[in-house]
Amino acid sequence: MDLPEVGVHAVDEFLQIDTLRSENAVLLRLVGELDMATAPLVDHAVATALAGHPHRLRLDLTGVTFCDVAGLRALRRLTDTAHTAQATLHLTGISPHLRRTLTWIGAATPWSPPVLLS
Repeated sequence: MDLPEVGVHAVDEFLQIDTLRSENAVLLRLVGELDMATAPLVDHAVATALAGHPHRLRLDLTGVTFCDVAGLRALRRLTDTAHTAQATLHLTGISPHLRRTLTWIGAATPWSPPVLLS
């Protein structure tokens, strides 16, 4: 039986990204702020996660306390990155405030490529 591999992918003063990896899926759990300073950490974590060719990439945003325009752009980029890697992307733990923002910018409707929001 394959046990998931758990690790801390990146730690910054304002953002921590925990990684949980199994055979066909990767979960990235973000805790802290997603902004201009931390978006490159997310980009790197996503690229590293997708290098293993998982079928699914889940981004848990439950612990995100702040997200600015650069953070929204990072979410948009990772959508394209996951699509290129042929991985299904699922964003979970979206706060009501972030959901309103995503709705306001038109991202809560199906993106192209599609993304699952919950």
